Amino acid sequence: MKFTWKFSDQFAKEFTSFPDDYRNSVVDFITTYQDYGLSDFSKYEGKIAPSWSGNGSEEDKKYAKENHLWHYHVGLPEYEQLHDSYKTSDYLLHFQWKFKGNDISIVDMYRHYKIDGSFYLPSEKYLDTEPSE
Repeated sequence: MKFTWKFSDQFAKEFTSFPDDYRNSVVDFITTYQDYGLSDFSKYEGKIAPSWSGNGSEEDKKYAKENHLWHYHVGLPEYEQLHDSYKTSDYLLHFQWKFKGNDISIVDMYRHYKIDGSFYLPSEKYLDTEPSE
């Protein structure tokens, strides 16, 4: 089975200026995704979750769900093993997984929480607005 990915326009612009360790973390995620897709999260070192689960306002949860936003803990600055079944990190890679198909759009990478302690979600300018095939 073929698993495809792309960068959103805004993320593609920003990715080129990322430090090497950030770019490498994104490439590691992409490589695992191309090999396994998203049917078995145990193939990934970091935790993968829908961005509408967990803490957050109802408005944020609705925004995340309507835009098919998911996130992956990329291991920056390092992975932490706080749970038996997965590792977390301060930085997340946000992606859109529309209709749980075989293609994703990588849209942003940012700290898990904003300065006010709320869960970070990428703004609309980062999202891929093209429909999935």
